[in-house]
Amino acid sequence: MRNTSDINNSIRAVRQTSQITNAMKLISTSKMQKANARYEANRIYFDRVRSALKDILTHSRELHHTFLEKHESGIPAYVVIAADKGLAGAYNHNVLNFAFDKMPEGDKFVISIGQETRAFFSRKKIPIDVEYLHVAQNPTLYETRRLVEDISKMYKEGIMSEVNLIYTRYFSTVKQKPVSIKLLPVELTDFDDVKLETEYGTELDYHPSASQVFDTLVPQYIVGLVYGAVVQAYASENSARMVAMDNASRNASEMMSRLSIEMNHARQYAVTREITEIVGALDAMAEEE
Repeated sequence: MRNTSDINNSIRAVRQTSQITNAMKLISTSKMQKANARYEANRIYFDRVRSALKDILTHSRELHHTFLEKHESGIPAYVVIAADKGLAGAYNHNVLNFAFDKMPEGDKFVISIGQETRAFFSRKKIPIDVEYLHVAQNPTLYETRRLVEDISKMYKEGIMSEVNLIYTRYFSTVKQKPVSIKLLPVELTDFDDVKLETEYGTELDYHPSASQVFDTLVPQYIVGLVYGAVVQAYASENSARMVAMDNASRNASEMMSRLSIEMNHARQYAVTREITEIVGALDAMAEEE
């Protein structure tokens, strides 16, 4: 049995760990709520952009644009979003293994967001072509626009045959799911869930042209998709971390209870041993007399 000093050291260490996990839980809860609020604020604008794009695709005949074409000479590209750090349960493990299973063998263009993404593909011996740091921990429209500008440029140059986005979609505090969506090329089937604001059968004239309007709207559409994905991934990460820290705090409480019982036993054992020693000494003294 351990002595009381060792048990006290264990209790002190567990108590300090519990304080840290409780603090991390509160921080993650706050970050998750802020991320959800940012996503909802972006969703209204994004829905309007998607509605305008579907309107153009539905009512414009013989529309030709590089964002509508799959470049057979290029290679498939994957934008993978994970966290910059761990301590988030199975969050990083789930989305990164999902991404690995989605990727075909052979050549592919990998764009990583998050330190954990880079570490994972390094272990898998998969080269990363472009890396964006600190985006996962601080999702902003500025960084998202910079990312989308780079993707749009490389797609126009024919480097990529298609662009896929892999991230963790946030459903609720207890449910987050890795998903894969296609960014480019843009197809009418991508907007099956969008309802047009007005129904008509004639073809619209766009100024200066439908192609130029499309060239402006598609990057905005991709920005909305990527920004929404980064924010949802951020919310999912912090939700997973909140649950993990809550479990750790509960485990710490259970460990504290076990250590308290062990401390009581150690004290009882110490008292019993001292009494035994005193009685033994008295008996020895009585025998000598």
